Amino acid sequence: MSDMTVGIVGATLIAVLLAICFAYQRRRVRTKRLMMELLKGYFRGDIPTDQLGQRTRDIASRHFLRSAEFYSLAIAAFQSAVDAKLAHQLHTIEEVEEESKLLRLLARLKREFGLTDRYQIEG
Repeated sequence: MSDMTVGIVGATLIAVLLAICFAYQRRRVRTKRLMMELLKGYFRGDIPTDQLGQRTRDIASRHFLRSAEFYSLAIAAFQSAVDAKLAHQLHTIEEVEEESKLLRLLARLKREFGLTDRYQIEG
């Protein structure tokens, strides 16, 4: 092979690898964005736990759902809901009820995806 042919083949391989990397990265970002939207909707009370489980399994791979990244998204969505619902309230009965509701939702989410047991064992 000539040097020019090797250069063209090398450039083509690099272009293909870059295209694969960009497609993979775009898919990851899209998955994270969709997961965050679903989780926020869940903590707002828009989505029941069983629907959340099915929809997340439709969107993301099992590997992603078992990752620390998914766990961190769930906790971030929970914290966002806590901040939104409890930020301007004083210590009232309504605040305690909202806090209890959010904690129950988080517990159901952890149970649905097995997050509690897995991260206690790994910790």
